[in-house]
Amino acid sequence: MSIDRVLRFGGRKYGGLKGRYNTWREKHFDRRFGISTFGIEYDLLALGATGPHVAHAEAYEPIQIPVFSAIISAARIDPRHYSFIDFGCGKGRALVLAAEHGFKRMIGVEFASSLYELAAHNIAVYRGRKVHSAPIDLHCADAVQFEIPDEDAMLFFYNPFDHEVLSKVCRNMENAYRVRPRSLVIAYRNPVHSDVFESIDFLTRSVLNQTFAIYRTCVAAAAH
Repeated sequence: MSIDRVLRFGGRKYGGLKGRYNTWREKHFDRRFGISTFGIEYDLLALGATGPHVAHAEAYEPIQIPVFSAIISAARIDPRHYSFIDFGCGKGRALVLAAEHGFKRMIGVEFASSLYELAAHNIAVYRGRKVHSAPIDLHCADAVQFEIPDEDAMLFFYNPFDHEVLSKVCRNMENAYRVRPRSLVIAYRNPVHSDVFESIDFLTRSVLNQTFAIYRTCVAAAAH
């Protein structure tokens, strides 16, 4: 067998082992807390999504645990001083991870009613086991209609919708920020529409790679 074939075979074998380990890790995370966040959901209509932006939504996929940890590390913030807002929270995995990382409160926004109900169940089970965890609030709503709270926050997006809807959500963010400048950190997993954030003049990019992007307001850069 040639060295090239050996390397290709070894790479496939390593990739397969890594994939199986990651699957085990994610299922172990669910078992640890008695929740169910595993699996990709493509048919959002069947899961109760309604409204004018259904066609602009992407499939639900839970954030991978090591990727979430990498995002928090790259953000360079103290989570205790920030709220965590997940746009398209799905079954709620990122909210639980944010609670485990010590954010002062978590907010999930989900417009597919069945996913919202699954998230509500998962959060209730998690809070039952971690009775001293920070508050976790859920909103069954279109992200475009969600009013961004007047507080320092990390805004988390796992590519939940297309360029059109992301632009509308960012206009809401701009309006909220201009009313009261504050520390906002944007964490964007799978940043296929990063140009939307690049066009916002009060945001500074600190990370951009194929996996995720991090942006922050000038206030965030100066204060934290």
